[in-house]
Amino acid sequence: MKPSVIAIALIAASLGWLAAHFTGGLSKPSGDSTRKVLFYQSPMHPWVKSNQPGKCTICGMDLVPVHEGDAGFDQVASGIVMLPQGSPNVVGVQTSEVRKQPLARTLRIAGMIGEDMSRHGIISAPVEGRIDGLAMNHEGQQVTRRQPLATIFSRTLLSVANEYNLALKQSAESALLVQRRLEQYGLVWEQIKSIPQRQPDDLYFGILSTLTGVIVKSYIAEGEYVKEGQKLFEIADFTRMWFMFNASEQDLPLLKIGQIVTLSAPHLPGQTLKSRIAAISPNLEAMSRSAMVRVVLENPDRTIKNNTFAEGTVELEAPEVITIPRAAVLWPGNSPRVFVEMAAGTYQQRNVKLGRSGDALWEILDGLKEGDRIVTSGNMIIDSQAQINALATPAGPAPVEASSMTGDSAALRTWFKAVATLNLALASDDLAAANAALKHLSPAPNGLVKTAAPVPGTDLKTMRQAFLPWSQETAALAVKLKSRIPDLHIFRCSMTHDLWPGAPANAGWIQLTTALRNPYWGKEMLECGMEVKP
Repeated sequence: MKPSVIAIALIAASLGWLAAHFTGGLSKPSGDSTRKVLFYQSPMHPWVKSNQPGKCTICGMDLVPVHEGDAGFDQVASGIVMLPQGSPNVVGVQTSEVRKQPLARTLRIAGMIGEDMSRHGIISAPVEGRIDGLAMNHEGQQVTRRQPLATIFSRTLLSVANEYNLALKQSAESALLVQRRLEQYGLVWEQIKSIPQRQPDDLYFGILSTLTGVIVKSYIAEGEYVKEGQKLFEIADFTRMWFMFNASEQDLPLLKIGQIVTLSAPHLPGQTLKSRIAAISPNLEAMSRSAMVRVVLENPDRTIKNNTFAEGTVELEAPEVITIPRAAVLWPGNSPRVFVEMAAGTYQQRNVKLGRSGDALWEILDGLKEGDRIVTSGNMIIDSQAQINALATPAGPAPVEASSMTGDSAALRTWFKAVATLNLALASDDLAAANAALKHLSPAPNGLVKTAAPVPGTDLKTMRQAFLPWSQETAALAVKLKSRIPDLHIFRCSMTHDLWPGAPANAGWIQLTTALRNPYWGKEMLECGMEVKP
């Protein structure tokens, strides 16, 4: 026999034992006639009850007496769930301690790496003339400050150069005035001081780069006449880059200048880049409701390329607060709750108030204290047992006969509650809880659902394929009975045709809560669907 089948059998046996333990198993010996018998019920199907001894109408087991004051029902009232000795290990129950620790949270981001726009510049013609030679003539060439870019023939420069030669013979003051004019026309001191040694047939002057970087755009060709101020080259300095990403309006309060950003880019496989947030725009884009955030990346060896995609994370502040693992929280409706370990095999259901969420933790505002031990794995099984215990609790002094259950609203609601337990297990992708719920699911009262119910299995997809047609018929029945069971809710999902080839669209299911939990898609699309109003 496969281990998974053995585990399922042990779980079912444990839950059955527990149901009996909370009913007949906790009563006093039969010789004690002082305790009043409230009713008799099935140990495997606690919703089957009778005023007289007899057999369970589902499994055929003897009905056991439930006495007034049985401890099991006190436990139900206080939210206590007890598992048989050794069964927590069988169902994989794990616990952890509630403690104060940093609430680590990581913000995932994506954006583009581009040049530092504060280092982007234009080299323009310092004087009018004709470009008679180009030392740099295409994009991508690296240039440094004062490196020759081109030669220019300029009558203006020749004229001022002659004035400079004459001024040198007159006075130092006159030469200084002409020197300043030559500097305005783009000549550096080394070029100016060489003017007296120029040959009469030397008609050309060099245009030197005023920037260091890479040519990203060339606007001229050899032989072209240019005017003063006309663009010659566009230069970008890629030794420093900007990573830009959009932060949504709800994430902006989490971001601060100086926070560490870790990035990875497809063109740098196996490498990570780390830097800090340098600026956050105060303006939000009207359509996207987001603001631009800038990170400065040093790139001295120019391995980071321009206009490339990158993604990464931002390390947010992590204050120390009382926390529990996210896996410990169950969400019936909109009321988060956990199970607290009171002793080995004994757990108490407790509602909690949650604060901020982290990557793996929830902040606890109320309901728990440091040192409590809460269930982090197997809590769905314990929750299923808690619901079985609730079903086993007598609704009043006059129990319903097993033979007449199928004809009243209470019996129907009890059956729908068992169906909802199965739906919740499938919505949580919890195979063990789904199998346990199926073990305790009786046929529909009066045979109102003809389609065969799913059976315990070893994978969720197979179970959901059997579950869907049965759930469809159950939802159709619920539409007709909605007036008799006001808290019954019917939902449909328009995406069920994508589950597997041949699956129908708009498959329905039932819930006893309004918080949408899709059993067909589970966690993949938990909230896909809408409520149907009969």
